[in-house]
Amino acid sequence: MFRRLSSGLPKDPKFPSDLKGLGYFVNSKDEVRSIDNPKAYFNYFLSKNERYNEVQREAMNTALLEIVHERLEKLGLGKIRIPLGAQDTEPHTSIFVSNDLSAQKRVIILFYEHTQDLGTLAHRVVGGRGGIDEGSAVNLVKYIQAQPTGPGNAGPPGIILANMGQLTWWRRGKKALTLKSWSAVPRKSAVDGPFRYDEEKNTIPGNRTTLEHCSYIFEHVVQERCNPVAKLDVIGVSDGAVVFSSFLNDHANWIKWSGRISSFAALAMVFDARDITNFQFLTWFAKRGRVYIVSDKPCGMFLAGPEGHRMVAGYGAPVFSLGVPYYTELLLPKGYRAVIDWIQEVADTPGYENPVFQGMDDDHEDISESYTAGDGGVDLENVDDVEEVGESYAAGDGGIDLENVDDVEEIAKA
Repeated sequence: MFRRLSSGLPKDPKFPSDLKGLGYFVNSKDEVRSIDNPKAYFNYFLSKNERYNEVQREAMNTALLEIVHERLEKLGLGKIRIPLGAQDTEPHTSIFVSNDLSAQKRVIILFYEHTQDLGTLAHRVVGGRGGIDEGSAVNLVKYIQAQPTGPGNAGPPGIILANMGQLTWWRRGKKALTLKSWSAVPRKSAVDGPFRYDEEKNTIPGNRTTLEHCSYIFEHVVQERCNPVAKLDVIGVSDGAVVFSSFLNDHANWIKWSGRISSFAALAMVFDARDITNFQFLTWFAKRGRVYIVSDKPCGMFLAGPEGHRMVAGYGAPVFSLGVPYYTELLLPKGYRAVIDWIQEVADTPGYENPVFQGMDDDHEDISESYTAGDGGVDLENVDDVEEVGESYAAGDGGIDLENVDDVEEIAKA
């Protein structure tokens, strides 16, 4: 009987973690291109062996992340370890904050997607069409720093970039990683399986989950590093929006922090208004919150009110388009100006409340409410229900044609 020794197994691939070593450079458009073919972007499919592709991608992400962090530091942001006071060799993650955070009278906090590295908004943009500044938090920070704090204060607001993604602690490498990066850490061989994940040893105290991380930002970073009277504006994206909503949905957190939070912009929100049990938060969110979702409508176009409308769910706040029809990770890179402009409007308007918006289809609101899925509404697998909808949305009257497959699928999304 034969067996293969570990020394005979294929070695785990290694790649340099700098652009030049990987064969790439940054051109005049701030886009990453191949040195051998300046017209070509990053090539993920280097090999038929997925392990090689995965490790190469991680090396590229590491190289780009170093560039992003260097640019953010040049903009006046400093990287700090949390838990606060943690040593470099102890379990910790990092966040970016304005160097003059304690002196700021208004602070904008970003809770981004849990799949991304600190400062990265969309790798498909950072390493592809659009470039490093557009696909990272660099352009967002620049735009925020171009805004005044508020009436009578021309200085820019402070910034906190939370780190929802890098909450996995790699003990051998002494660094925090995303779960995607965890799968690419060096192994004994190219055919070895991934390392076992220990929920105690491979997580960070006080930041073991995204909700814990959100709480830590408020209870420690804001409470200990920010001006006690500083107003807070929050941007939450995807899981970041859900986590912050859950945080304020807790009555104890609401009582403690609601007086300081001026606005909440939720992008790619999936936290339905029916999930909010804190009525005070729900009332406030309708007045001081906005939701932005993927839509092929023009950027800034009103889509639905807090209760939802036709094909748009009810999130508890007015819903708008950012002109991004696909990929939630593109919402902030493409639409950050519209989001920051609204937050600035809130800051410039004492006693701000969302105005009453009128959509083009508001005259059909009673129909949309009658056929809201999940509320005793239409069941598309029930022939009688489908026929009933067909009578309400008569084809040829600007309605939905139930013989058209796309129209039926559109109803199903409701």
